[in-house]
Amino acid sequence: MTTMYPIDYDDELKSIYDDLYSRGKQLIGTKIKASDEYLLDISAKMTINQMRGIDNGLSPEEIEEIRNIHKANMSGTFETPPELYYDGLMRTSDGKSVVPHPFSISEEEMFERHRNPPKQVEIKEPCDDTDVKFLTEKVDEMLGVN
Repeated sequence: MTTMYPIDYDDELKSIYDDLYSRGKQLIGTKIKASDEYLLDISAKMTINQMRGIDNGLSPEEIEEIRNIHKANMSGTFETPPELYYDGLMRTSDGKSVVPHPFSISEEEMFERHRNPPKQVEIKEPCDDTDVKFLTEKVDEMLGVN
């Protein structure tokens, strides 16, 4: 993976960034998904900006509002704009295409759609006693019994 440093980073800041990134990855270990590694990138850049005295320009009230919005969004209740969904269809966020809504299908329909029939297995008839007797006699003959 090639790291893209901000333009204003000198060699010292690049080494600090690499150090912070590797420490974060080491602390978390293998639990972090590759798709979530951008969080380490953001954290390292935020730490360097804070170290350099670069402010994000947000007031304490704005920061508190962002925290409250985040808490509300993480509560597990999400409101979907009703104009995006109608008659079991879903309009994409760009508004250009309409696709079937994945939750418009019942569990039973989904089960029927993805159910695999059992494999056909051939069950052989049990062997006759004459076959078993024949094999027993041959084994006895080979072993020299009787």
